[in-house]
Amino acid sequence: MKSILNFNYTTIPSRFASQTNSSKFLKDRRRSLKIFFILHLIFGFMIYRYSHSGPFLPFSCQILNLGCPSVEVTGFTTPEFLGVKKIFEENIKNGLDVGAGVSVYYDNKLVVDLQGGIANLETGKVYDSETLQGVFSCSKTLTGIMIARLVEQGLLNYDEKISKYWPEFAQGGKENVTLLDLMVHRAGVSYIDSHQMTLSDLSDLDSLAKILQSQPHNFNGVTTKAYHGVSRGWYLNEIVRRVDPRHRTIGRIVSEEIAPVYDIEFYYSITKKSLYQRVASIYSYPMVRVLAKFLLPKWLIGEPLEPIFDEMMKSDSVTYKTLIGTAPDKSQPQDWNRFEMLNYEGPSYSGVTNSKSMAKLAAIMANGGKPINNLTTGVLEPTILSKNTYDLVMTKLPEAFDVVLQTNITSTIGGFGYFRLKGVEEYEFIGWGGSGGSMLLFNPELKIGFGFCMNAFHTALAGDQRSLRMLREVVDTVKTLKKS
Repeated sequence: MKSILNFNYTTIPSRFASQTNSSKFLKDRRRSLKIFFILHLIFGFMIYRYSHSGPFLPFSCQILNLGCPSVEVTGFTTPEFLGVKKIFEENIKNGLDVGAGVSVYYDNKLVVDLQGGIANLETGKVYDSETLQGVFSCSKTLTGIMIARLVEQGLLNYDEKISKYWPEFAQGGKENVTLLDLMVHRAGVSYIDSHQMTLSDLSDLDSLAKILQSQPHNFNGVTTKAYHGVSRGWYLNEIVRRVDPRHRTIGRIVSEEIAPVYDIEFYYSITKKSLYQRVASIYSYPMVRVLAKFLLPKWLIGEPLEPIFDEMMKSDSVTYKTLIGTAPDKSQPQDWNRFEMLNYEGPSYSGVTNSKSMAKLAAIMANGGKPINNLTTGVLEPTILSKNTYDLVMTKLPEAFDVVLQTNITSTIGGFGYFRLKGVEEYEFIGWGGSGGSMLLFNPELKIGFGFCMNAFHTALAGDQRSLRMLREVVDTVKTLKKS
């Protein structure tokens, strides 16, 4: 009884308060953990959405699936090739492309000719059959054809030293360099470092020739395969000016002898504003995604960076000197959105065209250089290369490691490349690809001519999932048609 009476009742509120505070603390902690968990889920979902969405979708679409673009595709496919259209639409819908065109010839007939997306995001201009596109190194394929035509005419010979046509070239260790060396990227002039090339240098071809001829051999006269990504066209243009009876450039000859005769559009320079207004704007791959490709392990990335990108980060590397240091004003692809950048010929990189024209050139080459019917007039076009010349330029040379591209390349005498591309390795395709993803390819066995151009630049070296999935579909369809 006494212990009860002596009990200190004042302790009850304090103990009760302590228990209440403890309970409140636990509730707050649970609430904080719940909020943290929800935020973690939301953040994780947003990261997942971003990493699995196309790089060229609006940010709101990538994260919240809001404001996603509608897909508008024009053109046609034959019923057998509808699968190509499906992939093409998916590329745009999923943000792999902004605007693009794809065309395919099979057995000398146009079976796919599609355009879709946006040519200019700022104006909303659609990407349609009137759109033109810079295709960069795809230009090298037509340039190779033009040199082959001059060989056929007896004005050039692949085995001759360049100095035969251009005596001043024979200096700085370049005395023994042949036209063949230049065509297959082993002429030792992959980069120009005796002079910082500028856009104004291209405006005076006589002065440009002096810059080019004074450049010493990059490898002290030692034959080395090194992709002449920018420079090859400049050197070829000077050679052509010297042997052509009218001293024309490659671009001038194309405008007079190829474009009107074969009903294509292919410009090596754009000097008219009316043409410039048709050219699609270029959109670079988002830098944050490029950084992710540098930092994340390759197994986490769908299309990891090629070894060439590591070399491009080193200012003293052959790759950097060739692809960045030699470009006029060290220009990047998006700089070609400026009108003045398109004013001057660079037959290695300056081609502006469309997928239909690319595919038609590819189809003629898939047909052995022989003509195909002109779909506009119904007229049979002239042979672009004789059988003897075609067989010569298609002659395959041994595979060799390219110190610029950091990979093995198989070239032909005419300067084309043989490729076994990812997903279609069972067939060799011939031609070349352009910076960002454009492709001009042909396969004589399957009679396929393939042209793809786009304004969304990716980082793959020889095509990427956009073009290669469509090419795979084309090959599968052709195989099915051949069986039937």
